[in-house]
Amino acid sequence: MPSLCDFFYRAGERPFTRGCARFGFVAGLAGLTVLALFAAGTAAAAGEAPQPQAVRAKYAPFLPVVSSEGELAVYQGDPDLPVVDCASLPAGRTMVALVFGQSNASNTVDEGYDAVKPVYAFSDGSCRRVRDAIPGATGAKGSAWARLGDRVVDSGLYDAVVFVDIARGGSSVLHWSRGGQFHDLLTGSLDALAARGLPATHVLFHQGEADCAMGLSRQEYGAVLAELLGDIRAHVGPRTDVFVSRASLFLDPACGDRRNPGCYRSCPAVTAAQTEAADPERRIFAGPNTDLLVPWFDRSDGYHFTSRAADRFAAAWMPLLARGDAPQRQIR
Repeated sequence: MPSLCDFFYRAGERPFTRGCARFGFVAGLAGLTVLALFAAGTAAAAGEAPQPQAVRAKYAPFLPVVSSEGELAVYQGDPDLPVVDCASLPAGRTMVALVFGQSNASNTVDEGYDAVKPVYAFSDGSCRRVRDAIPGATGAKGSAWARLGDRVVDSGLYDAVVFVDIARGGSSVLHWSRGGQFHDLLTGSLDALAARGLPATHVLFHQGEADCAMGLSRQEYGAVLAELLGDIRAHVGPRTDVFVSRASLFLDPACGDRRNPGCYRSCPAVTAAQTEAADPERRIFAGPNTDLLVPWFDRSDGYHFTSRAADRFAAAWMPLLARGDAPQRQIR
């Protein structure tokens, strides 16, 4: 059931109310716990690259159960901030970013953030000023995206930013790939934006912890990711910038002590596959590496970013976005 918590108190960063704190352990945590208990993947043998359909069949018994609709954030509205007609945003000067992946791409940051620049969330066909949580993604806390939007506009890279966040806590790359639970959500969202005259200028993917827990090999993750990126490109055309973050670090539930760095797991195989996906000639770029950027002590519950980590994550996007197909204006 969607959370109806009211997050709209004052501009800037602010703590969440006690009533909303119960949403802290969202589907991402539950999904990773299930994975750690039941996953049985091992590294693929060297040799011929695996076929994506074979990878899906191999790991189907170990996929976390992720609700299609559970705990999706709902934008409550604000009488002082009217709905904005997306078509009125400056053509050619508006960044439209579709975000997908798992919980750290959704609304799990311990403190919410209210954008103070022209930074909007696309919801129900309209653009609304971002005031965490972002509608359409799981979780009922904050995100890195409002923070990033303010930085983008402040820099002069774009005059306005629109985020379309469809991230699902606990999801695997297999959920988003062809035939997966959320593949139609991804491609349908891209098509819907284009049909409304608001085509995505950027696609931002941040995911990997679930597949680290399942034990996907570098070749397996890479094969599925390559197919997924091809499907995205088929729906957005050649000019949209696609970014693949590097992410795999999580707290192993078998240990469970979030204050013990030895209880954290990461998968160089997964982050290597994510790094290898970059192909600037096809406008596919590497995103931040949060295994390095957000260490264990900056994860509030062993999984999700603190507000300090979210600020760092947002800052790390800036030089990467400037390398893409942004309007030609010097960054201030």
